[in-house]
Amino acid sequence: MQLFEFLGKYKSLKPMNHKSILALLSVHYLFSQCHVFGNSGHAHGTSDGFHQLTSAAHHAVENPNLPYNHRPNDLDASWRRGVTSGYYLGFRALSDEMRDLRRPSDIPVTDGFIKTFYFDLHFMNQEFNGDFFTDAVNSSAYDEPIENSLYGLTFGLGLGDNPNLQVRLPISISRFEVGDMDDTGVSTGIELFPNYRINQYVSWGVNLAYLESSSDFPIFDESIASVSFEAMAESSSAYGIDWSARISVGHYYPSNDANDESFWLYRGTLALHYHLHQNFTLLPFIRLNFSTGEVLTDELWVEYGSEFVLMPNAPWNFSLGIAGVGGHNVIEEGMEFYLSTKKNF
Repeated sequence: MQLFEFLGKYKSLKPMNHKSILALLSVHYLFSQCHVFGNSGHAHGTSDGFHQLTSAAHHAVENPNLPYNHRPNDLDASWRRGVTSGYYLGFRALSDEMRDLRRPSDIPVTDGFIKTFYFDLHFMNQEFNGDFFTDAVNSSAYDEPIENSLYGLTFGLGLGDNPNLQVRLPISISRFEVGDMDDTGVSTGIELFPNYRINQYVSWGVNLAYLESSSDFPIFDESIASVSFEAMAESSSAYGIDWSARISVGHYYPSNDANDESFWLYRGTLALHYHLHQNFTLLPFIRLNFSTGEVLTDELWVEYGSEFVLMPNAPWNFSLGIAGVGGHNVIEEGMEFYLSTKKNF
């Protein structure tokens, strides 16, 4: 309408020549396009607008005369629907090691305060669908608009005999991709797990954890703290097989620019221990996760996987792990691998 009003007043602009008018019209058109596809934040409401926002190539095709000047920080934190239980926030299936309840009886116990040393290498990858965003964001131009990969390691110590304190320090390099836009971030934290073995079959503990994710994407800039009660049980071995179970009841406190509401998360895990050889144990497991409230983008999902424990009865033992995520509303694909090294002193 502003353009037509301007043309309607053309007769009153007699002092202006045709070249001046054409120049003004060009400037008007340029600013109108910048308003639609620029950094104003209005572009994400349509499929094509979000595509142009997150893809320099698509923007160049649709707007050959306009420069592409979008950056990861243009994706506002308020575009996120809630908290997604992704690997970058420490929701890892292989982080709860089912094999740590009992120390092999044939390994001598040192008199020192340090009883165990952990060193783990991790690779994790997840793809999120468009439900990661609120309804105001139309990401339908992509099947899975978000992909996250982490390359990390974890150092840990087991202190004291019984009660025991496990201290772990996870450090990961995180690669985020939203459409064709990408950025590298860091995920770091600390986990304290004081625990007490009631007997050789049952133990319990309290897990205190804090993890922080940072990158140039505001939608992934957040931290999460948690306090959870955990109980573990492991049966006696019969015919080379035993089972273990772990129950966790945790309260989680996320903190980000769009959400700071806490939530409860209940996790139950069951694993089988197949002692195929004195130096090889196969440990498949499945974990059910259930949350109350509306903070998480899904309230019920499963994790499953297997660990291959090498030399479980030796002072040094190693574990190869693979796990995935299923039945999640936002996480379309999730897979994690790790090599864990443990030294018993």
